[in-house]
Amino acid sequence: MNLSSFIGQRISFRQDGRKLSAGVVIAVTGISVSYVIMLLAISIVTGFKNQIIDRLTGFNAQITIMPPLPAEGEDGLEPIALTPELRKSIHDINPDAAISLSFNQPAVFKTDSAFQGIVLRGIAHDGNWDFVRNNLVQGNIPDSGHVEEVVMSSLTASALGVRCGDKIVTHFFDGNNLRSRNLHISGIYDSHFNDFDNMLAFTPIGMLQQLFNVDSLKSTSIEIRGLPQDEVDEVSVRLYESLMAGAMSESMRTGENPFLYRIENINQQCAMYINWLNLLDTNVLVIIILMAFISGFTLISSLFIIILERVNMIGIFKAMGASDSQIRRIFIYMAQRLVVRGLVIGNVIALSIIFAQIHFHLLPLDPEAYYLNYVPMDLSWWSVLALNIAVIIISALILILPSYLISTLSPAKSIRYE
Repeated sequence: MNLSSFIGQRISFRQDGRKLSAGVVIAVTGISVSYVIMLLAISIVTGFKNQIIDRLTGFNAQITIMPPLPAEGEDGLEPIALTPELRKSIHDINPDAAISLSFNQPAVFKTDSAFQGIVLRGIAHDGNWDFVRNNLVQGNIPDSGHVEEVVMSSLTASALGVRCGDKIVTHFFDGNNLRSRNLHISGIYDSHFNDFDNMLAFTPIGMLQQLFNVDSLKSTSIEIRGLPQDEVDEVSVRLYESLMAGAMSESMRTGENPFLYRIENINQQCAMYINWLNLLDTNVLVIIILMAFISGFTLISSLFIIILERVNMIGIFKAMGASDSQIRRIFIYMAQRLVVRGLVIGNVIALSIIFAQIHFHLLPLDPEAYYLNYVPMDLSWWSVLALNIAVIIISALILILPSYLISTLSPAKSIRYE
């Protein structure tokens, strides 16, 4: 430990051994408040993005493989088959991908006094039932198989005046034919994402496959989940190229027209929401920059106050032969002690708020405006560590320039200063 560090760590911040000086209180308060705001901003935006992405990937697969659009004059889509070869092609590109069939069928729910158009989504037993289960508010998810049961949203149930346990007449359009079923409402969900809650209901895929005479290995789409969100676009391109190459090879071998897959990903299907979430990063950056300026200004002001309170001490050090650089380092070390104190207090306050919100959801939100009914927060220890280190490094750099005030002080005048 050098002399400047030794002295800087042992000079008391208390005046006359009793109370903290004004500069100390201002510095610690400014740093702790700024740190709390920065960490909460990062935590809220990260939590908000994660929660919205979870809901988007619950309603829409990260990657969806669909059959080609029907030619002019043809009715309906040809079902797509999840063959072992197709499954292998997907796993060759990403071994961690979760693959399942999904059957999307437009339908109409009808009661004696109301009706509502809906997309009835058939989910396979290995599909995304966890998302539906996690958002259930009443009842249970249907048993797997061909049971004629449905899970609808609370918005749909309220609009139709039905409850969990009731039966609902459901009409399906198959070309020019109308098929009807009485579906038992086994559960009601509420994701607070009204755009999708108003549109989707869920049922076992076997019921729709049986209704439309579709093989158990075929459906209207194949869903892929379990990918890192930032790799979705890349995997989509690679998968499309792989499937098209395989289809063209098979066509050349058999002489038949190739089966042209359509591939969409969540970034395309939910572009409006994804772009909106990306704008939040800009908001966080603006908040962090503003708080950095405020805390930096507070720290510089506090250093000036601390220097003015210790002008006599600076004169004594200079009279004893200490260089300006040594004295500057003493005051920088002192200011860094204040930074550490502010960070400790800021971490305690911010982490307490974050943990309380994560476990108790104390701060509510309007779900119609924000798609969530509480302020989401997500804690990343890497973010906490990085923010602490950044504050310490930036504060040390900020303090270098104002510390040069010390070199302008004369030893003789400093010792007599009152």
